[in-house]
Amino acid sequence: QSTKPDSIKANYQLTAAGEALGPAVFSLADWGQRWIDVEPSIDTVDTDFLMWDIRRNVCFLESFPDRFVVQFHFSDAPAKKEFHWLVFQNSEVDLCYRDPGFDIDVEIKVGMKTMVKVWMGWMDYNTALTSGALTLLGPQKFTQSAREWLGLSSFSNIKKHPIEARVLRRLSPNMPN
Repeated sequence: QSTKPDSIKANYQLTAAGEALGPAVFSLADWGQRWIDVEPSIDTVDTDFLMWDIRRNVCFLESFPDRFVVQFHFSDAPAKKEFHWLVFQNSEVDLCYRDPGFDIDVEIKVGMKTMVKVWMGWMDYNTALTSGALTLLGPQKFTQSAREWLGLSSFSNIKKHPIEARVLRRLSPNMPN
């Protein structure tokens, strides 16, 4: 369900046929997480898809105010894809592609590829923070708990096979896949 100020509520549900595809889709995603190398798989990152997955997996915390707004700033995103907002309100999370006009509680500054690596479990969250690849701005009570409310992809616990066994791997920096 999606709600936005001054808009119509919309409910989305999978059909029985869509539900039946679930095991096949998850099996393919599991295979990709194990076998496809990191770099080729993030060469064409789609910020909108990434943000929908993040939206699906974030967690509400009791410490959140009535409205909690997180702004993502992807420093290396294409024009008009640099900013996304998550608005936590009334036990729902909205994803906004345009500034919703609310005060920002937390700003996350990160490159798209770095965010994907963290999100998918290919880069440690704390390593990204300490290296400066991921920056959180906002009140300490929210930035310190960000790992808890941000979460990770549902596939982040699936470990990659050794690099020499992977498919779609980059053999050298100058060689195409």
